[in-house]
Amino acid sequence: MSRAPDAIRVLVPLAPGAEELEAVTLIDLFRRAGFTVVVAGLEPGPVTCSRGTVIVPDRPLEDLAGQSFDLVVLPGGLPGADHLRDDPRVQALLRGQADAGRVVAAICAAPKALASAGLLAGRRAAAYPGALEESGLQPTGAAVEIDGGVVTGRGPGVAMDFALTLIEQLGGKALRERVEEPLLR
Repeated sequence: MSRAPDAIRVLVPLAPGAEELEAVTLIDLFRRAGFTVVVAGLEPGPVTCSRGTVIVPDRPLEDLAGQSFDLVVLPGGLPGADHLRDDPRVQALLRGQADAGRVVAAICAAPKALASAGLLAGRRAAAYPGALEESGLQPTGAAVEIDGGVVTGRGPGVAMDFALTLIEQLGGKALRERVEEPLLR
């Protein structure tokens, strides 16, 4: 994209039981990139993640009706990914994002929400082992997969690679390098 990083808008829907390592890594690295990041809870108030970490979203998801984002990215974790899959607002948001040609992404168990929205049919996808069983899809085993406007990641151990891949996709290689270099990877 040729826009300034702060013009790039990212939405991170956060459900109870989300994987905090993934959520915090995504939010942190996107903010380091200078993106405008909105963390939206499925319900008002703090969200308790899968290992008991409490995150206070910027706002509830329903406050964002009608807004557009360059990227909607779903952290995984259980039961967080199930809540994302089962929430009709999230499903409509994902389909609308894809229909508009904007990027959707999910890591760990959250690709099941993409599958439920019909966005993984005929695509390569990375996911936590077993996360896509109910959809009949097989994850590739790759750490990160990019297939058109759909980006998926395998699990918590690749959260940083996943976030950096998305930064590069949205903001270019130079921005990714600028974010990655001080991380001393």
